[in-house]
Amino acid sequence: MAPEASRRAAASSPAALSLLLALSLLPLAAGAQLYVCRTPGGKTVSGDQPPLECKDSVIRLLNRDGSVKSTIEPPMTPEEKQAREAEERRRHEREMQAQDQLRKDRALLETYGSEDEIEAVRNRTLAVRQTLIEHANQQLKEYRDDRKHLEDEAEFYARRPMPDKLKRQLQDNTDLQDQQLRAIEDIRAEMRHINERYDADLRRYRELVARGATPVARKNDP
Repeated sequence: MAPEASRRAAASSPAALSLLLALSLLPLAAGAQLYVCRTPGGKTVSGDQPPLECKDSVIRLLNRDGSVKSTIEPPMTPEEKQAREAEERRRHEREMQAQDQLRKDRALLETYGSEDEIEAVRNRTLAVRQTLIEHANQQLKEYRDDRKHLEDEAEFYARRPMPDKLKRQLQDNTDLQDQQLRAIEDIRAEMRHINERYDADLRRYRELVARGATPVARKNDP
């Protein structure tokens, strides 16, 4: 169909005729505009104010020449409002996570100049904890030596009541050994976390460098 014929056919439709008629009835004042909408029942309604019949429908605001100036969306239902608020929260969380990752990446590149530096700091950090474990093991050995002496003394009371003092010493020794064993296990757990953290830093550092990032030059760099 030719363009001119198409325009004539469109203009002959009932909705188009209603719209053209409404526009023709507007006063010829500058800036005249028309609100047009379709009711849930399918009826086209227009007026110089937003039609009340279309409070739950999209309303188009038309210029004098029939072009769309803007649209007025219907108010959201409670469910739609909750969904939008939930999406806004998710979007905000994603933005905060991205900003946090950016800060971590910047700090990583400012802290380490190479993978070797990451490994060197890891080893120094682990060495401090290993020293603590060795100290705890030495303490544990001393407590076990004391335990042997206490148990030798307790043998004298196999057939008679044991003095309260000796009972307390045995219990205290048990508590001290348990304390050192817990301390050693806690330190070992901390060392595992340290290794996991430096493993993650090393992986991320490699990713950033592979993408073209470069460590930030520091004052003490040669």
